[in-house]
Amino acid sequence: MIPFMALSLATLFFGGLFIYMAKEALGHGAGRVATAIAAVSAGLMAPPFYQAFVARTAVREEMHWSEVMGSFGLYLDGIAAPITLAVVVLGLLSVLYAVGYTEHTEHRATFFANHLFFVMGMQWVTLATNLLEFFIAWEIMLVPSYFLILFWGLPETRRRTAMKFWLYTQSGAMCILVGFGLLYYFTGSFEMDTIVQLLPTFIGQLDALKLIFVLLAAGFLVKMAVFPLHWWLPPVHAEAPTPISVLLSGAMIETGAYALVRFGTIMLGPAAAALSFGLGVLGVLTMFYGGLMALVQADIKRLLAYSSVSQMGYVLFALGMYTTYGVAGGLFHLIGHAFSKGLLFMTAGAVIHQTGLRDVHKMGGLSNKMPVTAFSAAIGAMSIAGSPPLVGFIGELMMFLGGFQAAMVSGTGVARPEFLFLGIVAVSSSILSAGYMLRFIAKVFLGPSPEELEEVTEAPRTMTAAMALLAALIVVFGIFPGPALDVIFPAVEAISNIIP
Repeated sequence: MIPFMALSLATLFFGGLFIYMAKEALGHGAGRVATAIAAVSAGLMAPPFYQAFVARTAVREEMHWSEVMGSFGLYLDGIAAPITLAVVVLGLLSVLYAVGYTEHTEHRATFFANHLFFVMGMQWVTLATNLLEFFIAWEIMLVPSYFLILFWGLPETRRRTAMKFWLYTQSGAMCILVGFGLLYYFTGSFEMDTIVQLLPTFIGQLDALKLIFVLLAAGFLVKMAVFPLHWWLPPVHAEAPTPISVLLSGAMIETGAYALVRFGTIMLGPAAAALSFGLGVLGVLTMFYGGLMALVQADIKRLLAYSSVSQMGYVLFALGMYTTYGVAGGLFHLIGHAFSKGLLFMTAGAVIHQTGLRDVHKMGGLSNKMPVTAFSAAIGAMSIAGSPPLVGFIGELMMFLGGFQAAMVSGTGVARPEFLFLGIVAVSSSILSAGYMLRFIAKVFLGPSPEELEEVTEAPRTMTAAMALLAALIVVFGIFPGPALDVIFPAVEAISNIIP
């Protein structure tokens, strides 16, 4: 059997290494080479994705690591498939987008090498089957993103922003490492499958499981930028180079949500169920906080960054409901958010690239000058706002159904009124999502055009091509969600103790 997933990761790693080592020879062509490498890596994932989404069978690649460490493996199932698909697609399109965006950037080859390493780290996180392997991939995901912010972020603030990013994420990583140490103490294994089988022995020690869950959740919630652990996200996403903002907001923060399902909902199910209402409350607070902050932002990328905080609140609310609709909806929303927010950051970057402006109050009327960008922004904004028939609508609908499912758990009426109240409050937050997205479109693309923007033209073709492809995917997954949902639902229903 050909190890397609391992080859995909190896292509990104050695491709990035090649670009870095041959940076002098590649020169300005480094972007095209990086795009080709990312395309090959994505192509190698096609057979595993076919198995997961069409044949609906899990794919495993495994090799023995050591007697102590266990096996090193890659596993694509209904839980990992949605986030892995988002990472692969967004990784490829962000590299394509960066070719035009970095046309005047110094040290392009080093930028693209780190870009590929960053994509590799995220993809590996979603496929890892061993605790130590997962942690190594989690750290690999951090290092290149730190250097991308440090060397290619906004000149006046990039050092401070990069350090804030490092300190926050490393603090979360230390919590995860302690949690993994306790899992090994209880089970004597680093392999996730073995831990899932052995942990039921310790259900009687629910307090111990809760402690492990809290430690792991703290690390994952930092990555998700959930309130009040979100302070690193707005400056980092706003001040990073736009192709990296696309990945940070569209994919990296979602790895925290995936890990919360893999290690919380599945591995530590009794603890996740016991603490579910608290997670739901935290999710709703994050929805409202992020939405209200997005409504008052003048910087175009900070507006979208706070929107990401709000959207991760939606996902946390859904996972906190501990129901099939909630968890499945949260996993499906990872696809919708990745495509929609990735597209919105691309459109924001195109506007900044062509106008040199970041303040939405100084913009307007760009729909006539940048029609592809404007249309793409409208698609992304409507999806985030939950408008049918786009992918964001399906995700939000299922997440809200998950909240009501948690309230009606008895099947004979409202068994848990606190969950019903939480669900109603969560639904009302969608008004904020529509508000800040409409404000974004109106301020940037509608109305009269300032005189200084009269000569603005459309973004380079590589940038508009990436935007058009993402816009098409948002529509396709909105109209035809079946291939993804038909994989996600059975995987969620198979989780023991989850509310059916």
